[in-house]
Amino acid sequence: MTREPEVDEDTASAFLLELAKALHLAYQPSLLVEARVRRAAKAWGLDVEVFTLQSLAMTEVLSPRRLYVVFERLPLNPHLNLVRAGALLRLADAIPERGVRLPEARAELERILKTHPPYPEWLVFVAYGVYGVAVAARVGG
Repeated sequence: MTREPEVDEDTASAFLLELAKALHLAYQPSLLVEARVRRAAKAWGLDVEVFTLQSLAMTEVLSPRRLYVVFERLPLNPHLNLVRAGALLRLADAIPERGVRLPEARAELERILKTHPPYPEWLVFVAYGVYGVAVAARVGG
């Protein structure tokens, strides 16, 4: 594996936050999100601290030149998309294992995040309504 020469720390910092956010919103456990983002940063020669809560993701790139701390509040995302989650995990693992460079990783992350849900929003609402009625009938409510 080769380290990326002279990675732009601002761009890398923004990407690492987006990766942490995307993994967290894909319902990955916080400890695994933090470990995967740290491994990705290390593959590019960066030292990073990652911290996630239910509604917050924070990354701190430790650099001799400058301290990069970025954070973002996370929106509520009640929909689980296993295809997106799998693609995000493959991307996060490919960075350190296959030496994916920052520009390619950013392009792949943008492609993953732009994918549309497999079902239209109205159908999801109808399905949740039917599910709610079924549960209410089952428990006698």
